[in-house]
Amino acid sequence: MALKILNIVDNEALCKMVCGLLEADGHAVTCMVGRSDAVKVALETKPELIILEVSGEKVGSLEVKQRLQRLDDTRHIPVIVISDHVELEYELLKVFDFIPKPVDLERLREDVAILSRGEKKKPVQLREPLSGSDYQRFRDYLVAFSGLHFEHRNVKVLERGLQSRMLALKISTFGDYYRYLLRYGEKRHELQKLLQYLTVGETYFFRYQPHFSALQKFLLTEVATDRKRRLRLWSAGCSTGEEPYSLAMLVMETLPDWRNRDIRILATDINNRALKRARDGVYGPWSMRTADERYLNRFFERVGKSYVLNEQVKSLVEFSHLNLQTDEFPTPDRPFRDLDAIFCRNVMIYFTFATMKKVVEKFAASLIPGGHLFLGHAETLSHISSQFERHSLEGGFYYRKKTAGAAPKREDAASAGARRHERTTIQPAPVKHPPVKTAPAKTVPASAPVKSAVSPVEPAPEELYQSALTLFDAENFTQASRLLDEVLSRQPGHVGALVTRGFILANNGRFEEALEVCRQALVIDDLFPETYFLKGLILDMNDRLPEAKEEYRKAILLKTDFVMPHYNLGRLFFRLEKVKEGLRELRNSLKILEKDNEESIIPYSGGLSREVFLEQLRNELARVA
Repeated sequence: MALKILNIVDNEALCKMVCGLLEADGHAVTCMVGRSDAVKVALETKPELIILEVSGEKVGSLEVKQRLQRLDDTRHIPVIVISDHVELEYELLKVFDFIPKPVDLERLREDVAILSRGEKKKPVQLREPLSGSDYQRFRDYLVAFSGLHFEHRNVKVLERGLQSRMLALKISTFGDYYRYLLRYGEKRHELQKLLQYLTVGETYFFRYQPHFSALQKFLLTEVATDRKRRLRLWSAGCSTGEEPYSLAMLVMETLPDWRNRDIRILATDINNRALKRARDGVYGPWSMRTADERYLNRFFERVGKSYVLNEQVKSLVEFSHLNLQTDEFPTPDRPFRDLDAIFCRNVMIYFTFATMKKVVEKFAASLIPGGHLFLGHAETLSHISSQFERHSLEGGFYYRKKTAGAAPKREDAASAGARRHERTTIQPAPVKHPPVKTAPAKTVPASAPVKSAVSPVEPAPEELYQSALTLFDAENFTQASRLLDEVLSRQPGHVGALVTRGFILANNGRFEEALEVCRQALVIDDLFPETYFLKGLILDMNDRLPEAKEEYRKAILLKTDFVMPHYNLGRLFFRLEKVKEGLRELRNSLKILEKDNEESIIPYSGGLSREVFLEQLRNELARVA
């Protein structure tokens, strides 16, 4: 079927070449050089395809494209962009195709041939939801070629992403789009364009401070004293760049002679649009919400409401596209080898177990002996890899690759338990913490009190306690501990502060001290459910499973909607190979979270939001099923 085509270009030579090619194929082509009346001509001629050149000063051409896609009479018309600005390919995701210069004429003819088949004169209507069979096909494809794993509960997220690309390509059925994806997934980067809609990473500078403290400790103890020591860091799944730039700023602050050192900070992601934003280095206030003032003053320039990163920081970071699932690493010809540290946080939660295992083994091969691996605090290497040892610092945890030839390390009960329960890194949330009872005076094993000098009026213990919980929320465990010590020095019977301090001790593997705190808390108030949960967690970590089970049950009896005892009891049942009971408790956890519409941090979950915890639970239930 012949098409009516409007060709809007900046130079006459391209106009003649395109017109001659397409007219020879039987299409009717109107060609205009310049953009001044482009929208008016489009409204008058009512084309079925618009070919738009974006070259030189690109702003005017992009404005034409945007106006055409806003107007009711032209928004349904497919647009093919021809441009020498290759960086625009992943910005212009709503156009039918993006053809870089020099123009691939066969690709252009193929585009026109695709559009000439079927009914392209009217807007595409996407009426049917994603069916079970279509979902299965797309899910399997994405797992195979990107590593992303979409559970059935996330079908709407997948469906919206698919429909966004289908609208751009004027494809009306999921089956047709699947066939298009099979054919052009690599050839036209269609998979990469789809992933732009499916992978949107939310991040900010210096997220999860304990990891940066651990890296700084490594820099000070193992790098700073050796001026010839090379340094290789990798941010895997870097999104829009906040993480690798945070690493660069930390290196520059910790190693004053960084300019004279061999330093490479690698940053990769599968989302090219995110990578472009990362390279630009321009951020809004939300990305800076936990950054220290000294970093803002030293490394950024304030322009309006934006923060523009300086070139020195940018010079340390090398961005590139990499698919953790399908790309090969480490290889001799690529830089992802002999690394000192890898940051891969909150990336693998979307992978299947098999994919996680495969990627972690590749990470192990990429790291030097003793190299660091930093994961999200809701992620675990339990049953995934035996090549790493778990370490704790400031209430957080990280891994180090075991050194070759070293004698096997016999883990104590604390380390072994912690390795199984990394998802329970403790971080209570003040929004849901219950009122606490206090008693006059009980001796507690608290460290020296820290006097507060914030205000001439000394804050009340309860105010300090709430501030401590807020610091937990901000993942500032050291400062939180100091405030808790002050609360307990002034009011030793504050059961909430006692139990919270017990969670800090347990999280750092100091289980005997944490159990002593539980004993003292129960003397003060034997109806405080969080104490039984803490005690159960400690026993669970030390493989005293029957006792742990009873403590979890006590916490549930006292507070039936306390989600974390249900969740941990479910995981405990799985370890005892009682699958039916384990599924019951995970489902109970799910029901509790689904009933609560408030979006907040779940207490004692390791800082997980309700939304993320719901996703994690559904993933676990699906895996067990």
